[in-house]
Amino acid sequence: MRAPTTSQKIIIYTLMALVMIFFVGPIFWFILLAFRHPSDAYNLPPELIFQPDLGNFMTTFVDPGNNAIQLVNSLVVSSGATLLSLPFALSAAYALSRFAMRGKDFIMNWYISLLIAPPIVFVIPYFILMSWIGWAGSYQAMIFTLQTLAIPFSVWLLKSFMDEVPIDLEEAAWVDGANRFSAFFRIIIPLALPGIIVTSMFTFVFSWNNVLFPLVLSKQSTTTLPVGTISFFASTGVYWGHIAATAVVAMLPPMIIFLLLGRYVVRGLTFGAVKG
Repeated sequence: MRAPTTSQKIIIYTLMALVMIFFVGPIFWFILLAFRHPSDAYNLPPELIFQPDLGNFMTTFVDPGNNAIQLVNSLVVSSGATLLSLPFALSAAYALSRFAMRGKDFIMNWYISLLIAPPIVFVIPYFILMSWIGWAGSYQAMIFTLQTLAIPFSVWLLKSFMDEVPIDLEEAAWVDGANRFSAFFRIIIPLALPGIIVTSMFTFVFSWNNVLFPLVLSKQSTTTLPVGTISFFASTGVYWGHIAATAVVAMLPPMIIFLLLGRYVVRGLTFGAVKG
């Protein structure tokens, strides 16, 4: 294959730069908005060089700091939803990967239909159910209702990882005297660990960014951070600086998780790509 010429390289890099600006530009602008003084938010022409102001962060997370407790609520709900979904998703993914059963395709299609369906479809029945059992406004209401989306999403990812683990390894463990449960925990789990970590990461982010379920099922003391951002759309105006500050903080936990566990993303996404 012939190497690209200098002019072709210039065109390629120019197009890549334009695409990057198109996607990264709004995020960069929103970050700048978080550090602007509210009086400078609507300056025309907009200023790229200015004196940073932490007033938006101080108002939202320190004094009065209403969004600080919402940050904690988001961590509780997202972590709880992720941890609760894993045992059920692991069991279902292993069964769908290893056992010959009727209706396997139907089950997988049913799982994907739950992800395709508009979440608003589930909100009213869940609100009635949670009100009936006395869980409305609680953490467990949001954690349990998020399983409607977290478990199907996790099963779809985990099944593909478990399909790549050779069954010969399990059979060798059975020959050595291990039962199915011990082989599952000693063979399947360690080998599929990169995929499990990747699934947990995406499930956490998926739960973290969910707005609709917490919007309906939470109360003031359990409101999550994405929902709290909506409160800055008031009848007196839109507080863009406060919205930008909460959005910047809301991006930090997923970013930190992917930075710390980024190596597992590469291993998980390439799991089973090369077979010997």
